[in-house]
Amino acid sequence: MLRLSKKADYALISLGYLAEHAEHVVPAREIAERCQLPLPLLMNILKVLHQRGILRSVRGATGGYQLAGDLTRLSLLELNDIVERVENGDEPTAARRLALHGPAQALQYRLIRFMQEVSVADLVLPGRRIDVPLERVGVLKVKIESSRQRVLAEAK
Repeated sequence: MLRLSKKADYALISLGYLAEHAEHVVPAREIAERCQLPLPLLMNILKVLHQRGILRSVRGATGGYQLAGDLTRLSLLELNDIVERVENGDEPTAARRLALHGPAQALQYRLIRFMQEVSVADLVLPGRRIDVPLERVGVLKVKIESSRQRVLAEAK
């Protein structure tokens, strides 16, 4: 069954972080630390996104990554395929995971169509983001409270 891979999830998280810091070149280590992502896997994902023209890479002591491509032109399905193709060869991952029969196949096609219609910009760019209450995604109450306190502190 088609699903959003862990790599695609990490790619979305890192693209969101880079979108929030668009005016800066951001080191991979900073993204990993702030977003609590494993650095080696994140570096591989960022490298692939750079090779595909989605990110711009700057070398050196003050190096890192910045958004380079138009995220409105990149669908969620394309992003998932981009980060998964590295490991799986050139065949798109969606084609490998198709259900074979009945209702599951119908659901599969609807999911593929939905992932084609949702742009990465809709998920990561500030002001366009599809926000989901943290309570709905199973985040610990402590994290929710600390986020609320930070927002209140920033508003003052």
